Amino acid sequence: MISRLNGKLIFKSFSKIILETSGIGFEVLISSRTFEKLPELEKNFSIDTYMHIREDEILLVGFLNREERDLFLKIISVSGVSVKIALGIFSIYSADELSKIIINGESEMLRRAPQIGGRLSERIILELKGKISEEFTGIQALYADNSKIIEVKEALRTLGYSNIEIQKTLSKIDKKFIEEKNTEDILKAALREV
Repeated sequence: MISRLNGKLIFKSFSKIILETSGIGFEVLISSRTFEKLPELEKNFSIDTYMHIREDEILLVGFLNREERDLFLKIISVSGVSVKIALGIFSIYSADELSKIIINGESEMLRRAPQIGGRLSERIILELKGKISEEFTGIQALYADNSKIIEVKEALRTLGYSNIEIQKTLSKIDKKFIEEKNTEDILKAALREV
């Protein structure tokens, strides 16, 4: 499985990119929200990916972070939600917004996405409401682009903690502390909270 790619961005559009790694160009499907955060062409870029394999297709889908990818995998686990439908949802809503919509049971909000009717929106909420933790929301949006937090998350994952445990732990640490301290101090504080 290809779960992360790092290479030169040689093509980008609202729905896909091509990332050149070791002379190979990987086509990666993306949401339009991901497109908005891409660097300029010819720049080096890393992206978390999901490799979707079916009898008749192999697709790579790209995400800005692992939390977004984890939520995407939950969404496509719902019967009737294809990769393209899920990307349509992620083009309208951030992972944080989508989590809140599901937790709050706001099926009418889901119907704003292309190809999502009343039955499918209800099914998504019914199947996922209990699987998405409220701790997932908020902390992810707050620290999604913070390099210190990304390093702390990686360290905690290496130690065997789940994404949910990591989110809960980070939500207990004061935002000002995170802004002022270095990665090592944040990791120590996180380990005290686990």
